[in-house]
Amino acid sequence: MSISTEKTVRPCTQAEQQLAADTYAFCMRHMQERFTIEFLANRARVSPTKLKMVFRRAFGAPLFAHIRKEKMYWAARKLAETNSRVIDIAEACGYDNPSKFSAAFRAVMGQTPCSYRKNKL
Repeated sequence: MSISTEKTVRPCTQAEQQLAADTYAFCMRHMQERFTIEFLANRARVSPTKLKMVFRRAFGAPLFAHIRKEKMYWAARKLAETNSRVIDIAEACGYDNPSKFSAAFRAVMGQTPCSYRKNKL
């Protein structure tokens, strides 16, 4: 008899899916702002642990990692489709430090914002 060490992940209920979707939508509507897990959990009227657990089950990634990825995808679209300055796009994503934005962008997209723009044009 072998004992499985894999965790079984229970699917999200409809209410949990809605909680995750609402949190995601709120974060994306307010991309330029920074939030703590405590703030987001209080807003949703759940514990921080519950919010993190539900979000991971719903989206398959930790809350802030998923939000960062989505912000970088948004930034990539702006870099490809507009002439907006990189610093302006960074600020719209909530980064007041261009080097931190560049590092986050590179971690997600595999290249710097300037390289991405040059390769897409």
